[in-house]
Formats: sequence, C-alpha cells, structure tokens
Amino acid sequence: MPHLHLSLSPAPGREPDHAHLAQELTDLTALHLAKDPDLTAVRITRVLVQDWFVARRSLAVQALASYHLEVQVTAGTNTEAQIAAWLRAVHLLLGEQLGPLHPASYAVVQQLPASAWGYGGCSQLARRQQVAVEAAV
Repeated sequence: MPHLHLSLSPAPGREPDHAHLAQELTDLTALHLAKDPDLTAVRITRVLVQDWFVARRSLAVQALASYHLEVQVTAGTNTEAQIAAWLRAVHLLLGEQLGPLHPASYAVVQQLPASAWGYGGCSQLARRQQVAVEAAV
C-alpha cells in the first residue's frame, strides 16, 4: 500500500503524460518493492522550471529537468537490494520521460512504522493483527 508523490520539472520541450508516469511508477513499485498495484496511490505535482533551484540556479537557466520522488512503505517490508533496484529503475524512467536530468534529482524511500500509517482508517499494524486473529480461528 505505498503512496508515491512525484514532483517533477521536465526539460524544455518535454511534456510527460502524467497518467503514463503513474502507471509506470506503479508497475516499477510492484516489480521491485513487491507492492500491490491495486493499493498503490500516485500523486504528481508539476513545478515550473523557473521555480526549481539546484546549486542556487533555476532549472530554466540550466536547461535541465529534475524530480523529487517519495514513496512511503511499511518499515521492514523491503530489503536494501529491492530499494536499490527501485531507485535505479525510477531514475531511468524519469530520465527517459523528463529529458536530461540534473544530477541532484532525488528519490526517497520512507520506511514508516506499521503503527504510524495506513489507509481506509486502519493502520498497517491493525491490519496485520486482524490477519493473525483470522488465521488463528
């Protein structure tokens, strides 16, 4: 049940299809982090190149694209190898879709305690506990 938030600023002349990006990010998250695509939420925010700064200069001046991608997952559900594979895969995807990337383009895997987040009004910990109770019956 990951939640992804992609902030992006494409290179001049690039107009990425947000629906396509959401689909691809969902698929990569399923492939590399073993997350259920039916429970994956993706939010995409576009930032104007003149409003994105790296090394004190706007991307407009640098004629480069950039992104900041965050995914929230439950702590302990992914290995370092899975996370590394996901980081590589999303960087390649976003480079293809956004154009030449500034080297300081970031992806972050936030590993949250199961008790600290959830969906549908229920924490991940409560879901795990409910599954354990049902299995014991």
